[in-house]
Amino acid sequence: SHPLSELTAATRGIAAGDYGKRVEVKGSDELEELGAAFNSLADSLERNERSRRNMIADISHELRSPLAVQQGYLEALQDGVLHLDREALEALLRNNALLSRLVEDLRQLALLDAGQLELNLAEVDAAGALRDTAALFRQDAQGAGVDIAVEAEPGLPAVTADQARLLQVLGNLLRNALQYTPRGGKVTLRAARSEDGVLFSVADTGPGIAAEDLPFVFDRFYRADRSRGRDTGGSGLGLAIARELVEAQGGSIRAESEPGRGTVISFTLPAPPPA
Repeated sequence: SHPLSELTAATRGIAAGDYGKRVEVKGSDELEELGAAFNSLADSLERNERSRRNMIADISHELRSPLAVQQGYLEALQDGVLHLDREALEALLRNNALLSRLVEDLRQLALLDAGQLELNLAEVDAAGALRDTAALFRQDAQGAGVDIAVEAEPGLPAVTADQARLLQVLGNLLRNALQYTPRGGKVTLRAARSEDGVLFSVADTGPGIAAEDLPFVFDRFYRADRSRGRDTGGSGLGLAIARELVEAQGGSIRAESEPGRGTVISFTLPAPPPA
């Protein structure tokens, strides 16, 4: 009974929040298998707890800066140091928009995690989705001095997708590409046939991503260049949401990059079967 007593004590430790508990069970094959399963469970719980703590810290960090800026402006206005002019209003609105977008991103991730995000799947024109996305960001790109190009293979089939969510994915990828593409650069939106349906891609001429950072670009709150501010580097949720939305629609997503040669984010969505 000693191995079972050891397992019981370790289980109580994990229930109390000590996720570092592990057991070394010797005995019958069934007991050793149970001990291995317990250790695997403890590893998973420890990773999840670490991820939860990191996410809480990241959310607090992301909220702190725009709130501090807003508070600073409001206190200066209250003390009469600043006057309520156009510049002050624009700064307050800009930080309010950052907060609103972060909260909305977190809400969508929570819905995706809970499997509660509703998808209205239908046949969507792939080339049209590229053109619509480019049109939405054309003015922002012109202001940043970046050119947007659309390349769609002729005769593309429709894809089975939620049109609004497809545009959201493309928008997240394009917004991210524009943030990292220097003035005079180019972002290209492409769509082509693939074995699984239609392959979409967003390619930029930015600085690229280091090999050690590439596996983590779809992680929540991850930014390869940690020195970039929120205004230039984003919150680190855009690619995470894109991955969740693509996978929820039956597709897959990947990133390819090389320092100095830009980045390409590609994802595949299924095409409806032929009639």
